[in-house]
Amino acid sequence: MALIEFAGYGEASTTKSVLALVAICGILLGSWLRAVLFPYGNAAVKAPIVGLRWAYPARVQYLNNAMNLLQEGYRQYKDQFFKINGNDMLVVPNKYVNELRAIPEEKLSSMVANIENFQGNYNTIDILLRGNLHTHAIHTRLTPKLGLFVPLICEEMKWALTQEIPPCKDKWVSVLGFDTVVKLVVHDFARISVASLERNKEWMEIQRMFPENVFQVAIQMRVIPPYLKRISSYLMPASWAVSRNLHNAQRLITPIVEERRRMETVNDVDYKPPNDFLQWLMDEAWNERDGQPAELVHRLLVLALASVHTTSMTATQVLYDIIAHPEYLEPLREEILQALKEDGGWQKTTLTKMRKLDSFMKESQRLNGPSLIGFKRAAMEDITLSDGTVLPKGVHMVVPVVPISLESVTPDPGVFQGFRFYYERQKPGQSNLHQFAMTDKNNMHFGHGKYSCPGRFFAAHAIKILIAHLILNYDFKFPEGKSRPGNLLAHEYCFPDPTAHILVKERDSPWSI
Repeated sequence: MALIEFAGYGEASTTKSVLALVAICGILLGSWLRAVLFPYGNAAVKAPIVGLRWAYPARVQYLNNAMNLLQEGYRQYKDQFFKINGNDMLVVPNKYVNELRAIPEEKLSSMVANIENFQGNYNTIDILLRGNLHTHAIHTRLTPKLGLFVPLICEEMKWALTQEIPPCKDKWVSVLGFDTVVKLVVHDFARISVASLERNKEWMEIQRMFPENVFQVAIQMRVIPPYLKRISSYLMPASWAVSRNLHNAQRLITPIVEERRRMETVNDVDYKPPNDFLQWLMDEAWNERDGQPAELVHRLLVLALASVHTTSMTATQVLYDIIAHPEYLEPLREEILQALKEDGGWQKTTLTKMRKLDSFMKESQRLNGPSLIGFKRAAMEDITLSDGTVLPKGVHMVVPVVPISLESVTPDPGVFQGFRFYYERQKPGQSNLHQFAMTDKNNMHFGHGKYSCPGRFFAAHAIKILIAHLILNYDFKFPEGKSRPGNLLAHEYCFPDPTAHILVKERDSPWSI
């Protein structure tokens, strides 16, 4: 009987295997026919493809090997168009950047390109297509008031260090580098996002996890065929997590929005609206839809994606570079202390005096930027360039940010020189150039032109404050036998190794911050 049952099981197993094989072959055949009959991506543009050609194999190759593909394409076709990731990405020569940046958004869209590239239809980031309320609030309410927030953020950072770094007065303690920096940055953003929730653990956890979950959806969705994306998004745990983050954030913040609206209607002369991002979004809402609590909360979380995740990635790379190059540590500490003494504490002007730190941050970003590509654009209509080149409607293009930044400086562009840009600013007429938050056609980690990252000035302030507090209050080193952690690459995204530990020990700071 057992043998008969086993034989029956074997037949059933074989049948299932055959059916599975047929299904796989069907999917592959369907993908091939779709590629032949319905060319995808930028197929309308005739340009050499670097790497594999067919969509699915090309996307898998790009997921694991984007850096090599981009560098090889740049080496061979530096001054002409080429494609990577099959037909998905059209790489534009740097010589066209200044011309392209002058084309208005309605013709050549930065927003559409970024949302589609980041799979926004499947991780809820496509809310940004409903209007630029968030960028308007940053430009008109945050950036002009950055100086007012410096003391507040410093106060929060001082408290955050006691919460996120274990007691280590007389001993070295091991902590996860990236995770610790993320938590510290969350404190910064929580301070200006919703004032009454600045130290609410659930709100801070939502702001920490929402960007991570959104990234996971984007990375996974990029390799899935278009006709399977929607159903796949419903089956993806990271997608469920994004929905939970939104639901929990709405539960926390909707009552706050309603209470603020109530206070506005009672005409209480003593009521002063909080000076935070939630209030700015409420005040600047274009219409009734933009002012809905769910809409406001959603935009706050999208801002956390930009403010928390990318700032944390850059700040972690800066910290790793300081540990890897200890010869810069004392000059940086001396500059920070001198600026604090001159200003009598933390002011906006204090940060502008930290030119060596600014240079160090810029050099770290140059060699370990958060993305290999940038200046993403989507053609909303046919675009004819000055030399007669035609970019058809629907084309998505990018610029090879990392290869450009690696060759744009001399001498020794591949060698880390922390004060490289500090010395550049000492040259006649260069004093206000080469700053971390500035962009040009050779430095596009924040984009370039009118639609550069609107929060880059806040990011520069936040990173300086974080790094200054860390190196004035602590000593750092890598574990015995370990060197600077490498990066993890997924598609064009460059992440600090989230598993890497660093050792930290409290020091006696000459300045109580």
